[in-house]
Amino acid sequence: MSSIIISKALSFALSIFVVKYLTTNDFGNISYSYNIISFIVPFMGFGIFQSLGRFAPIANSQLEKRRLFKFTFWRGVVASLIIVFILILLAGVITNSLPNAKEYLIYLSFLVLSLFILESVKLLYRVYNLNKLFAYIEIGHSLLLVVLGIILTYFFDGVGYVFALLISPLIVALFLTLKNKLYTKTPPTKYSKSEKLTLWKYGFFTSIGGLTSKLLFSIDILMIGYLLKDETDVALYKAATLIPFSLLFIPNGFIQTDFVKLTREYQNKTYLKKYILNYLKLFGLISIVISGILIIFSKPLMQFFGTEYFKAHTLIPVFAIGIIGAFMFRNLFGNLLDAIGWAKTSATLSSSILILDVILNYFLVKEYGIIGAAYSTSILLWLSGILSATAILIYLKRLK
Repeated sequence: MSSIIISKALSFALSIFVVKYLTTNDFGNISYSYNIISFIVPFMGFGIFQSLGRFAPIANSQLEKRRLFKFTFWRGVVASLIIVFILILLAGVITNSLPNAKEYLIYLSFLVLSLFILESVKLLYRVYNLNKLFAYIEIGHSLLLVVLGIILTYFFDGVGYVFALLISPLIVALFLTLKNKLYTKTPPTKYSKSEKLTLWKYGFFTSIGGLTSKLLFSIDILMIGYLLKDETDVALYKAATLIPFSLLFIPNGFIQTDFVKLTREYQNKTYLKKYILNYLKLFGLISIVISGILIIFSKPLMQFFGTEYFKAHTLIPVFAIGIIGAFMFRNLFGNLLDAIGWAKTSATLSSSILILDVILNYFLVKEYGIIGAAYSTSILLWLSGILSATAILIYLKRLK
């Protein structure tokens, strides 16, 4: 948990440097491209690495966990390369409304591969309950990204920042692979067709859920770019989201810390009910306090990014209301759906929310501009959390 907090703090510090150093046009184009990649990242490897996090914790032996890692890893690498190739081919079409973002999108497409490699290695250590080592990896990657990000951005502007994002995960993953001899051969496992299908299906539906969830934080920027066709509007909106959405690391880190344990206890009704109750007590208070601070200090927070970003302060109170729903419901119950194996349900709910997001953004952005996008995001943070909570209640009623 502490490593995730440190990691997010370092990431936020780098974001502040980038916002201040780059022009609003460059930052807007990078933000537009990065948001496209950010909602594809959950689908990296066609999602098969997600199966490692679900099935390895309940595997019968350490060797079986290692075999599952190798099975998911190499197939995920090939799948990620296919995604990168498709992104490069479609880069011009995707960035049609903001042509200057095309170059950044082509570079950032390789982030799908580099993050897949690092996240697979990190997930393996979590499966083995090596949480301390996982923490060191998290902090080490963040430190390397900050150092490379500042140096490369200073000398090469936006392109330098993008390359820092690309190479930092690969450096860390390569170091871990060599140091801990992850390349050591293990006897191959012959999975049956039904077992392979189960692995791919779970990973696919979990990734669809993650993909559509990411889109909730990305579709607004894409719609702003598409409808308003102004890099400055994109930059203003992105800057306004940095602080509120960065704070989501608090509940995310909490759940990530417990995810393996929740997976093992997915049939323990008493444990799950107690966990949910304690979580709601804790994060009900935390979310209200944080939202109050954001609303009170919205003007100085945006002033901090520079005078050119000050007029986006009206977005902060809207996001503050939305993150209460994210803290209390969306984060908890959305992750619980994956932990209990209801990946298909999670994907269905997330896809429904995505459709609503597109519809709401289209009308609200056209009517109200960038604050309309903020309205849409906040409304759907609450709605997605409530729907996920309903699904978990149904699951708990079915447990004996």
